[in-house]
Amino acid sequence: MKKISLFVAALAALTMAGTSLKVGGAIYPRYALSEKQSTFELMGAEAILQGQVTSETRDIMYAALQVYTGGIMSGWFKGIHFGEAYAMFPLGLSLPTIKVGQAVVPFGLLETYDIHTQIVQTTYVKSLGLRLDPGLGLTGVLGRTRYALWLSNGNGPDRMDNDKGKVVTARVAPGFLLGDAELTLGLSGLYGSLPYWSLDSLANFPKGPQSYAVKYRLGLDNTTDWGPLTLRLEGIAGKDSSLSHPLVLGYYAEARYALVRWLEVLGKYDGWHANGGRANNLSAGINFYPPNTTAYEVQTTYQIDMMKTGAGDESNWKFITQLVVRI
Repeated sequence: MKKISLFVAALAALTMAGTSLKVGGAIYPRYALSEKQSTFELMGAEAILQGQVTSETRDIMYAALQVYTGGIMSGWFKGIHFGEAYAMFPLGLSLPTIKVGQAVVPFGLLETYDIHTQIVQTTYVKSLGLRLDPGLGLTGVLGRTRYALWLSNGNGPDRMDNDKGKVVTARVAPGFLLGDAELTLGLSGLYGSLPYWSLDSLANFPKGPQSYAVKYRLGLDNTTDWGPLTLRLEGIAGKDSSLSHPLVLGYYAEARYALVRWLEVLGKYDGWHANGGRANNLSAGINFYPPNTTAYEVQTTYQIDMMKTGAGDESNWKFITQLVVRI
């Protein structure tokens, strides 16, 4: 009888709760020019559904679904950017929120930086090998400190777990006020079996993982907003397969400065060092945000990719213009 009463009470609460549904989307056409070719293509298009269930006193549930609807992205690149599908259940004021489904791994800048919509990317492709992963975790804010804990498969989106190993990711990020600047300092740790590519096999990345390795990762990140200036920094150290193996290192530095509210200059430099080789990217660009609207933006960048492996040194340049149109 007690169980029936609890069920009736829960059903009554949901019946009295308010529900809302928001439907949106975005498309990402892009023009790219390099020393080898010139292309104009639709990088991707997505539909985004967001639902929320609330009572008179609190939020009960939030859910999000990202659906890939078209574009040239395929294989593992598509799985990096598209496929979020998760629900969040707040436990109450000052308590954590349960998060379950297919979501971004909360490591380093990925936790707070929506890199999916950006013309520049952090080093997660090389350091983690994925961005989205099915799992279960907790997220929340305690005072000025954000925290997240995530237990996931380590196989990427829309895939069954291929082994018994899981990936554990944790991040703690206190926020500070330093004069007129707002700073967030993040400490992240990750352990588990993840897709593995050596530097000289990154050309096969779109085909998906051919092998997996146990990865140990420790990350420090910082985001600083100081008037028109935004700085993002990230440093990663770790090992692959075994703690006795050589250290792998990664770093990311990005600066954005708003000349006016609708025009921004951007500079970025990153690197990944592993297996005696290294991969670097240097980017500089200008972004245009039309006044009085968030429906679209124009991102531009000139990039130089540099790779050094046992096979030799390689350097390539490209110019990219990306239009982001939001519905």
